[in-house]
Amino acid sequence: MSTPTPTPMVGLREDAVVASGDGVLTITCPFGTVALRGLPPAVEALLGELPGTLAERDDLAERLLAAGGTSHDAALLYLTLSRLHPVLVHAVEPLLRVVPIARGARFQPPDLSPGDTVQLSKFAFVRRSEQGLVLESALSLHRVTLTEDAMPLLAALGRPVMVKEAPEALAHLVAAGLAFAGDDEERDPALRSWDFHDLLFHSRSRSGRHDQPFGATFRFLDDLPPEPVIKPVPEGAAVELYRPCLEEAAAADPPLTTVLETRRSVRRYAGPPTIRQLGELLYRAARVRRMYGPAPGMPYEASSRPYPGGGAVYELELYLTVARCEGLDSGVYYYDPLGHRLVTLPARPEDAQAMLATASLATGGIADPDVLITFTSRFRRMSWKYSGVAYAATLKTTGVLYQTLYLVATAMGLSPCGLGSGDSDLAARTFGLDWATESSVGDFLIGGPPAE
Repeated sequence: MSTPTPTPMVGLREDAVVASGDGVLTITCPFGTVALRGLPPAVEALLGELPGTLAERDDLAERLLAAGGTSHDAALLYLTLSRLHPVLVHAVEPLLRVVPIARGARFQPPDLSPGDTVQLSKFAFVRRSEQGLVLESALSLHRVTLTEDAMPLLAALGRPVMVKEAPEALAHLVAAGLAFAGDDEERDPALRSWDFHDLLFHSRSRSGRHDQPFGATFRFLDDLPPEPVIKPVPEGAAVELYRPCLEEAAAADPPLTTVLETRRSVRRYAGPPTIRQLGELLYRAARVRRMYGPAPGMPYEASSRPYPGGGAVYELELYLTVARCEGLDSGVYYYDPLGHRLVTLPARPEDAQAMLATASLATGGIADPDVLITFTSRFRRMSWKYSGVAYAATLKTTGVLYQTLYLVATAMGLSPCGLGSGDSDLAARTFGLDWATESSVGDFLIGGPPAE
């Protein structure tokens, strides 16, 4: 392995804005501001030239002296650079650039010996971005932009590499938290318990550890129309469902505390549910109560349903795979939440059986499912509004729909059981969906009265 001769350099994030006033120099970037007081005008002017540029530290000092600065100014420049962690870019040209992406970013070069070994973090990954290839990790508060010259080193870091092979580049990767010396990462019990995808999802679906767009950004507002509030109902024979009187249901229900305290997952049934019970359950838990919008600050149609949903977006759809239900043929159905009816889908019997078998497997083989309710998400309905949190919000909505079904089913004397896994490819095939457009995010069993 050979790498070009490295040159350590520094600069400011290209989107950093440097401003001076009332004796305070501020450097602002998307996630915060660094304020510096008492800097000489020559140092302030030099820092104002740094956004989006790179230079060696000693070259910066020489430029400062050439512009009339003093040796004291040069010493102050070095001290100032050491305090700009959240906005200061560290580069090893022509290999890589380490860019801070959060206010808590700290770049502390490690004390490495030539004989030490360094290995890429198991949480690190490479992806394509507007800057080209970037190296990132859920553990790191930096992003590393890579050049083609860095590829041999990066490939070698799948195994331990001696520091003497590329001391500057390896020190920068360790300082950025994207590589580790020795077996530090493997010995950390907190890190050993995380899967790669879980830690990445956690770090990117909450603010504080990245600089990506986040929240209700409406990023597609001018490019794509929002998905409709109600999905077009598929063609097929319709089964009208029972609409309960909510006042009568409320009078018959146990108290809320009783429902909460007796709620449990039930996997064995005394018998199947009836179509009347299924209709009441879906009406009370998942129907569309009303639609409204667009409105100021909400440039899309929304709806009201019995369970809460982020932004009233309600991207979830319900599909039923029925093995046994009195008054309803076995088969696969789509639940129309506005019309409160089931629409028969042309699913293959073997796919329906596979859906039920997969659900049984998720219970450890205990349950012989009567009715499987699969939640899918129309992902673009949520991501049209939200950046960074769209999928996390979908999972939260899935969780509250789980609880709503649990409570209503418990109040009705039915057997509820939320499942922790499912086969999204199988579900997409069974329901005739495009996996990337709409696929399953939750599965829930409903049986008749508990066997006990």
